[in-house]
Formats: sequence, C-alpha cells, structure tokens
Amino acid sequence: NARITMTPRAGETVDGSCGNFNNDPSDDTTEAINARMGGKIPHEQLLFSHAAEVSADVPQKTLADCEESKRQRAITLCKESESGVEGVMLDACIFDVCFAGDQYAAQGALVVAEEKPTLK
Repeated sequence: NARITMTPRAGETVDGSCGNFNNDPSDDTTEAINARMGGKIPHEQLLFSHAAEVSADVPQKTLADCEESKRQRAITLCKESESGVEGVMLDACIFDVCFAGDQYAAQGALVVAEEKPTLK
C-alpha cells in the first residue's frame, strides 16, 4: 500500500496514475484514467526510468478469489472501521483484508477518515 498526498493549487489540474485529485474515487479506476490520459506515459516523462519486475506466473487476484466466509468477515470489519464507507473504498478494504489480513481494515479506515482536501 502507498499513500500519496498533494496540496491543491488554484488554477492547476492534476491527473495521472493516482487519479485526478477531485475527491471522487469512482473516476480513478484504471479504465477511467486510461480514457483521460490516452494510455501509457511516454518513457521520457516517467519519474522512474526502470520497469517494475512483474511475474507472469502469478495470477492476479480479485474479490471473486476471496473465500466467502473470509469475504463476509472482511465486509463486517471494513464497515465497522469506517461507517459509511462504500463503493471503490469498501471494495479496496475488503480486498486488503481478504488477502493481507484483518489489520488492513483499520488502516483503510484511517485513510478514509483523514481530512479531505478542498479544491480552490
């Protein structure tokens, strides 16, 4: 997990791999970002010049891969950690708890509970 923080600047728009900084996580999906950004960033504009090592032998996990009893526990923990959490944030919390452990419900809630920035 990573937390990226930014300070909004009046008159500037921000968009990229972490979203568009409009406090709406529903438009920060990979598909939405690719639609706005036009796919990959040119190599000369990358901050990190080397590719991350990714193994093709490891299948990508989804919420569907989470055992039902574990998923139900994750839903309960995530909702208890932050009342009102839903949508993308709830799914992210459930995924983290299913595949990384119960402690991630509280960590996810901590991020949601932090003061949200306001755009000027």
